[in-house]
Amino acid sequence: MLSLTDRAAAAIQVLTTSSELPPETAGLRIVAADPSLNGNQDQFSAVLATGPDAGDQVVESGPARIFLESTAATVLDGRELDATVDVDGSVKFVVGPGV
Repeated sequence: MLSLTDRAAAAIQVLTTSSELPPETAGLRIVAADPSLNGNQDQFSAVLATGPDAGDQVVESGPARIFLESTAATVLDGRELDATVDVDGSVKFVVGPGV
């Protein structure tokens, strides 16, 4: 299962609570891109969502929630999601090896 650093959980919480989505169900949904479209490299897209889609794996860390579509859940199993925040407030998520 994907794990989250404290920074990633805090960033997701800030993003979801500052959105217009319902805070009790909102989270970050991660979807794997088709590897044939990007040179067989693992690439993902992430969007705020009101809740998980059918078949999504849900990862929670405190109030932060991530919804992983099935391919993303498989590829990210055992990995760790971290986040950095730029001075302008933009968030960048990075996937690294699990701990």
